[in-house]
Amino acid sequence: MSALQSHSKMTKFSTLESDQEEEAFSIASPVEIQFILNAIMQEKSAITLHLERSKQFILSSILAVDPAKKMLIMDYGADEIINQLAQRVGSLRCVTTQNRIRIEFNCTNLTLVQFEGRSAFRADIPASLLRIQRRNFYRIMTPITHSATCSIPLPQKKGKETALFNLSDISCGGIALIDSQAELKLTPGTVFENCQIDMPQFGMIVATIQIRSIYTTVLKNGDTSQRAGCEFIDLPEKSRALIQRYITRLEQQMRQFTRDDEF
Repeated sequence: MSALQSHSKMTKFSTLESDQEEEAFSIASPVEIQFILNAIMQEKSAITLHLERSKQFILSSILAVDPAKKMLIMDYGADEIINQLAQRVGSLRCVTTQNRIRIEFNCTNLTLVQFEGRSAFRADIPASLLRIQRRNFYRIMTPITHSATCSIPLPQKKGKETALFNLSDISCGGIALIDSQAELKLTPGTVFENCQIDMPQFGMIVATIQIRSIYTTVLKNGDTSQRAGCEFIDLPEKSRALIQRYITRLEQQMRQFTRDDEF
């Protein structure tokens, strides 16, 4: 399968939401930091190592993450003079991306080591890292089987406590609800608090959502289904990180599906 064909298949599962406001989030949880660094390694994302107070930089990538020794192993640069300068400086600013989100962190105690028979850089796993993104949130379609769901509390007069919706897609910025039964009046601007969003095998978060758009789709059998695009309001960073992990896992499953379909 060609790269173009593969990209075409992937776009069936994902899209982007537009908003130009930039947000930055500091991650200090060791577990989350290790997860992000491992994801960068698995995605083979390029890392730019910037020397402080210099225009010099090194193009690299993460080769290994060792939580027990609290160290990162990264590719050695192509320019030996800059490599030696980096070792003398000992501290670099690392810039890369993970799942289309800009990641920045400091590399300290940089030293030269041998890794799998070749030269490499060793550095401490950062105590914190910065995730910077425009509200250009990566949105991914949820599986039809074992779908993620959103439970919205109902007014007492409805006769039941909650309305349950399957999700059409999810991002760190919001969700899209499938309202096939029209049991709850969803209108743009409406805010629902204490909504429980369940991501199978990952856990549940409680969030406040605001309906931003309503649109109708026609199903293959001719029936219509209403979709509601929703935005998270003041979503805690811990919840955002869980959604990011869920999205990363769905992407991994889709990449495996694409590879299996090539044979």
